[in-house]
Amino acid sequence: MQKIAAELRHRELTQEIYNIGDEVVEYIEHLLEAIRDWDAELTVDCLAEFDEILADARRDSRHIIGELLGLRQALISGVRAGVLSASASPSSRLVEPELLDAASLEELFTFTELDGRTALVVEHLGEIVEWVLAQTDMVAGNLDAVSLPHLFARVGTHVTTVVEGWLETVAHAYPGYTRSMRGDNPPAFLTERARIDAIVARVAAKRARRGAAS
Repeated sequence: MQKIAAELRHRELTQEIYNIGDEVVEYIEHLLEAIRDWDAELTVDCLAEFDEILADARRDSRHIIGELLGLRQALISGVRAGVLSASASPSSRLVEPELLDAASLEELFTFTELDGRTALVVEHLGEIVEWVLAQTDMVAGNLDAVSLPHLFARVGTHVTTVVEGWLETVAHAYPGYTRSMRGDNPPAFLTERARIDAIVARVAAKRARRGAAS
């Protein structure tokens, strides 16, 4: 019975690794959507949210990996019997993206090519998303593949560097042009947030009416 409970806990924690990776990716995609819409203010807000999510991801992944290591040691006989998969295919690993900063954007594009700078930043954030998903998948199968807290620290460096680079060389450097470009690609996640907020408001209003009636 204890072994079954340990195996169930192992599956839960492995799923949590995927969940953490998915949440980090979600907030990177928020940044991508904000920049694709040339929304500087929203980008700054999303970067602050991303920093908080990343801090949680590093802390939570550290605890999860520690518990998983203990469980896998306890279930080593199950691993040998084929109950657990202890390794992942190395082919799932993607090369870490290069850092893309303000200096790189200015070197690659002149001040008249702000569209090119923005497009490259969006593309680069998409590459970081793919890298995070691949690395997370690999760690879920092989805890020795890479340190998940270290991975998220590197992700934070990459994302912050490229986003601040865009803010410095595009949004803050050319605010008039940035504002003129805004609005053609409204971020999808804002629509979803508005939908959820509306549901929460309706539920709260219904509870308030029930409370008043009683």
